[in-house]
Amino acid sequence: MRRLVVSAAAASLLCAATPVFAAGDCPDGDWFCEPAPVAPGDAPAAPAPPPAASPGPSGAPFEPPPPAPPERHVAIDAPQVEPAVPRRRRGFREWGINLHAALGLMGDDDAMSRDAGMNGLGGAVRFRPIPHVSIEGALELIWGTDYNGFQRFEHAELINGLFYANPRSAVQLYGLAGFGFGGAYLDSGVGADGKPLLNDERYRYFGGQLGIGVEGRVTKHFALGADLLGFLRARTDRNAARNPEFTDPLSGRSTNTSSGGLLRLGATFYW
Repeated sequence: MRRLVVSAAAASLLCAATPVFAAGDCPDGDWFCEPAPVAPGDAPAAPAPPPAASPGPSGAPFEPPPPAPPERHVAIDAPQVEPAVPRRRRGFREWGINLHAALGLMGDDDAMSRDAGMNGLGGAVRFRPIPHVSIEGALELIWGTDYNGFQRFEHAELINGLFYANPRSAVQLYGLAGFGFGGAYLDSGVGADGKPLLNDERYRYFGGQLGIGVEGRVTKHFALGADLLGFLRARTDRNAARNPEFTDPLSGRSTNTSSGGLLRLGATFYW
């Protein structure tokens, strides 16, 4: 009887302890402990399902608008600048008009008239295709007393080449060479018998000239210059052989060839 009472008491204690361990007071590591039941309110919330698409006005399910495309940043290019094209250098070319005074040089000869002396004016057009060379067309007008003492007016048309030694300098030296045509008109006067002293008072000439000169540029378009040229010429008119221009009074020799010089001082306008 006593044993039966002790057994019943032990069973009662065991039943009372079981709910305590089941409630979560089971010591860690005990193999007989069961996991505590999860209370309905303690369960983790399940993810909410996506909201159902509400029907559109026509009854079709509503679809959200597509996402906006990403913004595009368009770079504004700077204006394109074309590379500078090197300018083609224009070839050298220059025109000029020369105006000058001319002083006739006839030398010093005992047979020359004491009153001999001729001066005049002239002009020229110059074309300079390259720095070292210029081509000149000149007109010379000369008047005064000639070698024989007669009053004379002359004109000469000259074609010259000017060759510059230092074309890039402010003061330029040049040589001159060319040829020319000319004519002379004489007033010989009359003798005691009232007849002209000369049988022919009109001469024609052809000859050549050589010279040197200097030109100083005051500005790009204006220059002052001087040149000295000597000429040698012969008569070409039809009376040259019959009436020679020069006769030596001592020897009686005659000739139609003459020489002399011109000193020209003037200015040139270039463009």
